[in-house]
Amino acid sequence: MAFIIQQDCFSDAQLEKFRHHQRRSYEILEDCAASLKAGMTEQDAARIMRKGFHLAGARGYFHVPVVLFGDRTAYPGAFGPFEAISTDRVLKHGDAVILDAAPIFDGYKIDTSYAFRFGENAPFDAADAALVQFRDLLVSLIQDGLSYREVAWKIDDRIKETGFENCHKKHIGAVLGHRLSYAPQYPIRMPKIWGLAPRQVSWFFYKSFQSRLGAPAATPNWNASRQCRTKPRDGLWAMEPHIARDGVGVKFEEILVIDKDKAYWLDDDLPHTRRWAAHKAAA
Repeated sequence: MAFIIQQDCFSDAQLEKFRHHQRRSYEILEDCAASLKAGMTEQDAARIMRKGFHLAGARGYFHVPVVLFGDRTAYPGAFGPFEAISTDRVLKHGDAVILDAAPIFDGYKIDTSYAFRFGENAPFDAADAALVQFRDLLVSLIQDGLSYREVAWKIDDRIKETGFENCHKKHIGAVLGHRLSYAPQYPIRMPKIWGLAPRQVSWFFYKSFQSRLGAPAATPNWNASRQCRTKPRDGLWAMEPHIARDGVGVKFEEILVIDKDKAYWLDDDLPHTRRWAAHKAAA
């Protein structure tokens, strides 16, 4: 499948494409957030997102657009991995909101999450202030030479130390992050199921299967499992730390670049980084 899917050795031009498409994705999430009104459902918001991505040129997804209102942002109780699918939950003033989308633009797989509050919400502000630290911590742990699972363990320890619950352990695959890739475009488009891009999704499952059969270096998942006992491989990773407390969940998801022993975020000008910078300046 290597000739079909590219997972590393991206050129500077390709990295710029990933950066450009990540910003497009975030712009669509922000536009959706600005259009929300009390009384709308999660499904209403998901339809707005789909329309925005279609108009922007996305023709498939790695996963369906996700919308979470209120305490659903905190993945309460025994929240199953597929319970994140949008429901008829109604938006209320003061709700925490998470919009998550994984569009594929011109073969570039992107995955972004945008957390915000619909009105005043002090617990959201507290959780968002705690979330800031994980962006720098992730880079530091990777550059310390830890394995995937050791990074996941350290992040979990820090979440507990700050008094929050780890929600990304309830994501599909219990992922703190996952590998991004590029699929060259062919003239003939393959059929989609629920809007999902078959090549990107099947490649991901193929690599997951490989890792479970005894090739841990092939894993496209970043979690605390046995398949993640090796050091992170070069390439692009969508990292998505997700924490919660008092029925309020917050997260970010953006592209992390790993190049040999160096790790860095592809873009420092995103909605959550701008929000954190503004809060820091105000303080």
